[in-house]
Amino acid sequence: MNRISILRISISLSALGAANAAPLGAQTATTAQSSYETRTQLEAKIRDAENAKRTSEASLMRSRLTRGDFQEGDRIVVVLESNPTATDTMQVRAGKVLQFAKMSDVALEGVLRSELTDTLRRHLAKYLTNPNVRATPLLPLAVLGNVRNPGFMYAPADYLLRDLIMRAGGPDPTADVSKTVVRRDGKTIWDVKAVRAAFSDGLSLDRLHLHAGDEIFVPERRRIQLSTILTLLSATAAISVAATQLHH
Repeated sequence: MNRISILRISISLSALGAANAAPLGAQTATTAQSSYETRTQLEAKIRDAENAKRTSEASLMRSRLTRGDFQEGDRIVVVLESNPTATDTMQVRAGKVLQFAKMSDVALEGVLRSELTDTLRRHLAKYLTNPNVRATPLLPLAVLGNVRNPGFMYAPADYLLRDLIMRAGGPDPTADVSKTVVRRDGKTIWDVKAVRAAFSDGLSLDRLHLHAGDEIFVPERRRIQLSTILTLLSATAAISVAATQLHH
């Protein structure tokens, strides 16, 4: 993918199209991207979760509303819709900011993924004429355990959880995918039952409220060792012999 400066592209397009460009407010809104949950949707889901006593889930969503969705190290693919081949992949820097050359930083503290495109458009509009941009957030996540290619990877936030496991090479022959869990800071945030529902319902990373550093762990299928079987058989035989001797 060509790494082209978003500033150079935008200035060129601005110079060419400034004479007949439509006002910023007249552009087609692309803000509430259906792939990402909006602030209103999250607020409604928090109420539902609290009423159902799902306190952990409510806490995950409340954290999103307060802190936003972006962490240092996240990557964002920025595309100028008037020239889709011109893209730039940017990284969220210390302090949760995006840095554009010769512009002020874009603060992402408290910003949701569904609000990202509008946030960037408003910022760029201070410097450029009608910057029609589209942004795709990428999350650094770990897929660990019994998959063919375990490790960290960047994935679009609208990626389905089950597809992320396939992107890691899929489960290996010893995996028990039905026991998959999602962990954050060493604690399980989505248990086996919740992950099964996420697979079944086709939930995305965004709708599971995941952020940078979360781990998807696929455990090994439980196997009974031959030595364990022999020990059980020996114990059963011994009990049988002892019972026979008691009867005599």
